[in-house]
Amino acid sequence: MTVELVGVIALVLGLIGLFLEPAFLVYVFFGATLLGAAAAFVLDSLGGTTIQPAHLFLGILTAKLLSRRDVRAGVLGTLSLGSPGFWLLITAGYAAMSAYVMPRLFMGQTLVFAVRAEPGSYYAAPLVPTMSNLTQSIYFVGDCVCFLVLSSFGSTEAGRKCLGRAALMCVVLNLVFAVLDLATYATNTSELLSFIRNSTYSVLNDNELAGFKRIVGSFVEASSFGYWTLGYFAFATTLWLNGIVARLTLPLSMLSLLALLLSTSTTAYVGLAAYLTVLFATLAFQFVFRPVRPQMIIFLIGAPFVLCVLVLVICLNDASYAYVTDLLNTFILNKMSTGSGIERSSWNNQAMLNFTDTLGFGAGNGSVRASSFPVAVIASLGFLGTAAYVSFLLTIWIRRIRPAPPTVSAMQSAARSACLAWLIAASASGSFIDLGLPFFAFAALACADVLGSRAQVSATRAGIPYRQLSTALD
Repeated sequence: MTVELVGVIALVLGLIGLFLEPAFLVYVFFGATLLGAAAAFVLDSLGGTTIQPAHLFLGILTAKLLSRRDVRAGVLGTLSLGSPGFWLLITAGYAAMSAYVMPRLFMGQTLVFAVRAEPGSYYAAPLVPTMSNLTQSIYFVGDCVCFLVLSSFGSTEAGRKCLGRAALMCVVLNLVFAVLDLATYATNTSELLSFIRNSTYSVLNDNELAGFKRIVGSFVEASSFGYWTLGYFAFATTLWLNGIVARLTLPLSMLSLLALLLSTSTTAYVGLAAYLTVLFATLAFQFVFRPVRPQMIIFLIGAPFVLCVLVLVICLNDASYAYVTDLLNTFILNKMSTGSGIERSSWNNQAMLNFTDTLGFGAGNGSVRASSFPVAVIASLGFLGTAAYVSFLLTIWIRRIRPAPPTVSAMQSAARSACLAWLIAASASGSFIDLGLPFFAFAALACADVLGSRAQVSATRAGIPYRQLSTALD
């Protein structure tokens, strides 16, 4: 095992956090989820598998929170029958079981595109158990643990505000990393960020496309940056639409939108278009049937107006029209005819064959690489695991939530909006069933519910800084 510099820093911060209030580790954990290109440890004995700082902090945060009686009681509350935690635990258990059983049960009976293929290998190979079955199951169990402990931590109003502030911090940090990426590239000092770009995965941080430097921020490639930035944009935008710290959330929303446009990521562009369409339709429905905030009216009127003006300006200028048309052809319209598009299409086709070849039981978590999240889930978990996973995802948006103060409700609405944006983007290009730690952290904020006055008293005794957190977003 190789210990990296960022791993030493993470260990020091984690040990310090064990002696501080839980909020400190919550902020550090949320911030660490941005370090998608960093490796705290490299496990050479497991083929170069990495442990990211976020997973290291998740273990420390879990130990810290579960040492408190109110959090342990809260975890049991989040596992009640029919709750989001219940369905996610069922999904995680089935995913772990399928990772061990299915590749052995259906060994050699279907061809799969491996999760971690050997360099130069572009062909499907017979299904066999691999190290990816273990690693992908560990990642998904980590997602489940993240959701359960953070949901329990958010069982008080103070806890949910802490999660909300940590989520907003992620929006800011993501933009900071984007600026650092552009600045170090322009000044030929990219090596300054090498200590957070030490993953065993290929880090594509110096590519240009269509005259733009492809922004990667703290992630391994532009598509990853675009994927996560889309959710942060949705979070900041929803907060602004609900009138929460408008002087801060509006600039963050606009800057995140600009970063998305400059990322030159097809995932970001397709996801952004789909998300804005859903958002506009949702706000239009609210406008017809219930009172809406002034920011929502501004969006409903301003968004189509700005879009029309941009289209007219582009169409009236030949040079701009040719340039934008070339961008659309490169990133969206002709994407499926490129080598990458053809390869990803073959992944999906083969994944659906895996589903039928395994009689609908799936090839097992970690066995299949696809290019769409729904396809990956069906091919990996089969109809049983898919039913449980869909039940969990639906409960993020469709469930009865107890009344909460406006600020808390707005933060939870913003978290649901971010999860929706990530789910849309993953449906366009997601390769595995794992939606990532940020998704489940934001989902925990979205689903966190008050468990009762006893839990609130216990949380106050636990030292959650309620007064600080209340004033920041009110």
